[in-house]
Amino acid sequence: DSALSRDWLFPAPFGSQEVVAVPLTETVLIAHHIATRSLTTYMNRTPLAELHDPATPAPVAADDSGRSAQCFVVDVIVRNGADERRAQAIGRDIYAITAPLVVEAALRLMQGEHHYGVLSPGAVFDARDFLNALAPTHLTLSLPDVG
Repeated sequence: DSALSRDWLFPAPFGSQEVVAVPLTETVLIAHHIATRSLTTYMNRTPLAELHDPATPAPVAADDSGRSAQCFVVDVIVRNGADERRAQAIGRDIYAITAPLVVEAALRLMQGEHHYGVLSPGAVFDARDFLNALAPTHLTLSLPDVG
């Protein structure tokens, strides 16, 4: 409860939500790829509260694929002075995205479409190409143009 919190304006249908700073492992990966002076990772308070509440029911399948109706968004903002870039990945059933991620990675490894050496997971494949391979079936993407 003493962690840094703030309101975050997510895309529809989420809107404004209270988020709290959490020490995610992604912090190490992000700092490895981008020189930062400041890096804070936040998570929406609502799912955190649900995870801690033993009365929270297990998700139920909402369609023939077995995915729940739960929606998620990963929303990233990078600022450099007055410049700002934002990327978003939106999907359904955060747990159901795991299998497509693993299968896509395994296929790319088997086909030799990866960098070699000791790497963080985000450096093994071209990130934009990897995410695009999961869209639109598993993710809706909004990625900034990079030059």
